[in-house]
Amino acid sequence: MRAFPISRRNSPRSTPAPQSSTDASRTRANPRPSTPPVETGPGRASGIGEPGTGGGAILAGLRRYSALAGAATVACTVGVAFAPAAGAAISAPAVPESSAATVGILESIAAQPDPAAIPGDFVASAGYHPVVEAGMLIDPQGDCSSPVALPPEFDLACKSHDLGYDLLRYAAAHGQPLGPWARQSVDAALEQRMHAACESRDNAVSRAQCQVMASIAATAVDLNSIRQDYGSPVYEPFFEHTGSGPSPACLALAGIGLAAGIGTATIVLVRRRAGRPPIDPAARVGEFGGVAVAS
Repeated sequence: MRAFPISRRNSPRSTPAPQSSTDASRTRANPRPSTPPVETGPGRASGIGEPGTGGGAILAGLRRYSALAGAATVACTVGVAFAPAAGAAISAPAVPESSAATVGILESIAAQPDPAAIPGDFVASAGYHPVVEAGMLIDPQGDCSSPVALPPEFDLACKSHDLGYDLLRYAAAHGQPLGPWARQSVDAALEQRMHAACESRDNAVSRAQCQVMASIAATAVDLNSIRQDYGSPVYEPFFEHTGSGPSPACLALAGIGLAAGIGTATIVLVRRRAGRPPIDPAARVGEFGGVAVAS
């Protein structure tokens, strides 16, 4: 016995291709008996994953929604990363650069820095005396301000980076902001020093993990500098937590992870459903309103 549905709806697979006049005449002269569809796999008989069937439409729709959700998440993330920050300085200052701050920046990234080159009134504005430690001119009160924990080897590099940013603020406060070169140099020194600090680890795997964290931290710093147009650093609470709650950056990363997890789980569930055993077509005759005919 074979079951044939009475429904006259045509799926994309059942729509015939256009025929030429010669082919049409041959078809009228020698009509071919209709044959039932061939079952080629577990998902064929159940209709899951086939174009033109309910399961295929669901699968295609879920895939489209997952792709759209991922694209929207990436677009929002890029928008947040590259959106101009409020109060960001312009790239090219219209006034002469501070010569004292310029010397201070060059000393902060030098291999053998001289603390005496720091402007005399910088201590009063910054509230600390820069010191030399392990060959770096640093802010002794600085730290690695990050929404995630960074390796302890980055401590001195972060403190030197903090000093460089304080010098940028010092120049801007005196009405003589430095050009993009200054912040780019400070950021580049941070990246180089973090990667160099990872070489102190003995284990190759541990060194590789440290290098990955250095690249992630350097990328985050670069994105923030791009957002602020490489001008004077502007305080933004986006990367810091307040009280006992997480920082907005952590919440954004958690939201991205949740969206990615939901999309992955949806695809896995749909694929599992598509891999179920086939259903006997005869058992679905009543469902489609078909009739049974003898073979």
